[in-house]
Amino acid sequence: MAGLVTGGKLLEGRAWAYPYSSEFEYAELDPEEVAWEAYRNYFQKWCCSTVLEGLVSQLKKRVGGPWRDFPVDAYRWAHGGLAGWGALCGTLTGAGIVIGLVNRDTDTAEAMVNDLAFFYSYTPLPKYEPRKILKAEIQNMSVAGTPVCHISVGRWMAAEGVAFLTEERAERCARLSADVARRTAEILNEWYRNGKKYTPKNRVLYNLLHNGITSQNNCMDCHGQNVPHPEETYATLKK
Repeated sequence: MAGLVTGGKLLEGRAWAYPYSSEFEYAELDPEEVAWEAYRNYFQKWCCSTVLEGLVSQLKKRVGGPWRDFPVDAYRWAHGGLAGWGALCGTLTGAGIVIGLVNRDTDTAEAMVNDLAFFYSYTPLPKYEPRKILKAEIQNMSVAGTPVCHISVGRWMAAEGVAFLTEERAERCARLSADVARRTAEILNEWYRNGKKYTPKNRVLYNLLHNGITSQNNCMDCHGQNVPHPEETYATLKK
């Protein structure tokens, strides 16, 4: 990827991607085993660490090496959109950590994470059906339209007709964690089988290029009528 957006224009020729070295290797995983491990660990580890557990537990078996000592629980703070702040869903943080560790090219990792964000945002979820239900029966899926935790959870709660501190909501997030962990394994398996080359399914930095700022296209969900205009804000700050 090359280019930089500034002042509403794309400046070409400025490379941002770079390779780096890592001792963390990858081997093809069984997505269903990854999903089950993520689901069953959710009720103790919560979203970020349980996605990590789903992937890392299998990489310990298939690859070993530094995966054996990987500190899954060091990332538990990312639950609930960053220690309960409702920002980025922790499932995507956990997935991104593993993707970034096994890739050697930062552009490839970003393209994979971007595709995961599209999957999370625009797929009816949760789709995962556990081999054994550990918390509660749930009836509904919802389309988040965003990777933001509190909107994603809130839309599902409205569809299901339940509150946040319920077993049903916990079950939903456990199954969603399994969905993201499974999709991450599928993406990495595809990359691995193709000689560690990856074809993005969605345009990287689409919202940034479209809106002139790191953003989403559903601003009204949070901002109501007070949608920020970055160019006007910048002009005001210059005065």
